[in-house]
Amino acid sequence: MAPGSSEGRAELRDSAPLDLALVLHDVRQPLSAVFALAEVARGRPDVPADVRDLLTQVIEEAQEVSAVLDSALVASGAGAGVVDVDELLSSVVDSFRRTWSGTVLRSGSGGAIEVRGGRAQVRRCLVNVVDNAARAAGPDGTVTVTVERGDEGVRILVDDDGPGFGRVPGRTGIGLAATRQALHRMGGALSTDLVSRHGGACVCVALPVRPHGPDPVLPSARAV
Repeated sequence: MAPGSSEGRAELRDSAPLDLALVLHDVRQPLSAVFALAEVARGRPDVPADVRDLLTQVIEEAQEVSAVLDSALVASGAGAGVVDVDELLSSVVDSFRRTWSGTVLRSGSGGAIEVRGGRAQVRRCLVNVVDNAARAAGPDGTVTVTVERGDEGVRILVDDDGPGFGRVPGRTGIGLAATRQALHRMGGALSTDLVSRHGGACVCVALPVRPHGPDPVLPSARAV
């Protein structure tokens, strides 16, 4: 069969999921080595406190990579599972505080707020929105993440003090279209036309909270 024929292309498409699974499996091997090496180095008695803290951060970031791999290897669907928004936001904010030179602030509701969705998928949406805000704010800017809990849903507002939509450097806006689609699949919504309290842009991630009881039906989130 010719590789360029329609039958050959169909065969390649059919084999793609298996190939992806093999690649992801291979990635997990060196990732496990990163975990092991970082743990060994962190446990040495002569390691300075600041280096030990950096190794802890390496381990936490590697754990997030591992969670993404798990979500790709297990075909569980976009809406599977339950996610604690407070814990997830702490992970995202801490990650940006380690890797971005600007300031990331948190405000609003705290405590356990559960939404339905895959952890890796929800985290990816939040990372895309915060990353877009950080790029708009610039290396010395400020991004504020505010959580507002309602009876049926939670709103996560991401404000920046950059120049606003349409007046930002290249590469901003990356991932917002994919984020909107992913949130829609989870019963949520993305709004980008809000007024920022800091003079830049404000993006809102809205997700329905998990209702009490078994197998709840997700309500449609209202764009705000």
